[in-house]
Amino acid sequence: MRPWLIAVIAACIAFAAGLLIAPTIFYDHFIWKYIWGPIVADAAGHPVSYHGVGAAEGYTLVSEFIYGMLLLVMVYLMYRFFDYFNIKIDVPFFIASLPFIILGSTLRVLEDSGLFEKPLSYFFISPIIYIQVGIYFFLSLLAGIYIERSDKKIKLFVFSILAIDAAYAIMYVIFADKCNHPVHPLLVGLFSIVSLAIFFYLDRKNVSTTMFSLGLLFLLPSLYLISIWIYGDRWNTFDHVNVVILPLVLIISSAVTLLVFIFAKMSESKIFSSGINLSLIFAHMIDGWTSYFAVVNPLGMDISYGEKHPIPLFLMGHFYGLAYPLAKLAIIAGVIYAMDSYLKNELKEKPILAGLIKFFILVLGLAPGLRDMLRILMGI
Repeated sequence: MRPWLIAVIAACIAFAAGLLIAPTIFYDHFIWKYIWGPIVADAAGHPVSYHGVGAAEGYTLVSEFIYGMLLLVMVYLMYRFFDYFNIKIDVPFFIASLPFIILGSTLRVLEDSGLFEKPLSYFFISPIIYIQVGIYFFLSLLAGIYIERSDKKIKLFVFSILAIDAAYAIMYVIFADKCNHPVHPLLVGLFSIVSLAIFFYLDRKNVSTTMFSLGLLFLLPSLYLISIWIYGDRWNTFDHVNVVILPLVLIISSAVTLLVFIFAKMSESKIFSSGINLSLIFAHMIDGWTSYFAVVNPLGMDISYGEKHPIPLFLMGHFYGLAYPLAKLAIIAGVIYAMDSYLKNELKEKPILAGLIKFFILVLGLAPGLRDMLRILMGI
């Protein structure tokens, strides 16, 4: 048995023993306080307590450290998986993953809007929502691998769509009363036709094609709900939208990315002119500038947001709030330069690992950035 697997099993056994022997320490003062309690508080909309231990919505240095360690474990496990199946992490893979990244953000903001009622709402609060989307992503990836290696590609893809439609119909019957504006299964069937049409249209029936097409099927119901909210069909008392935030953030983020590209071309730097690296900068600029407009609110929009993470909150208090997006740009540029320059030789032997690290960097910027931008857009 591999040493890392032995360590994981030993840690799980030790933690389970701790829950049995000293639940007050392991559950009340750890799991509840830093993991489950904030989720319950988020769903309730106010601080909560359990056995006298309080928990509030948001993150702490401890919880961010925990999630950071889990992220490192996830990167490693995905690396082993991708290496085993020899999956390339390239621009087509990044594009194929976009529907799932956007899905996490849209579902999270729909929970913010009051679409789901407890206990269903717990499934759409971070980090559980991202685990849920990760499962969809992984299943679509497995389907893509299987379809790519099969002689019956169309038949298998149709079967995948029918399986998703059937699963959704079952969930609709069970949880329709816990959703304030459920999407009818017949409408999901129409979205399935769109997904199938995209799969037919794309020439190469490979992993990326399957992932992108299935990802659209998962994403379209959320985009439908957001669009009808913006046009006035709402299930909550929020009475205004801030449409200006969408083009504003996209234009600024695109302008910064373009400036980086121009600088790279003028200095003949291949590092900051590649599509993948520019996508990382664009994603984190969306997050940085959305946070700036949300917290600092220089436009005087009818919004009231705070910052959950301690380090960004500190940066927001300096240089009129501009310290945060500028710091994000410097940090992402530094990480990209370190990976493609100082660690070039080391990562050259492990291109899948390098690609996965950049993929997670993309997700960590784009997912929260889109969620915050959609919240401002919907006036939530």
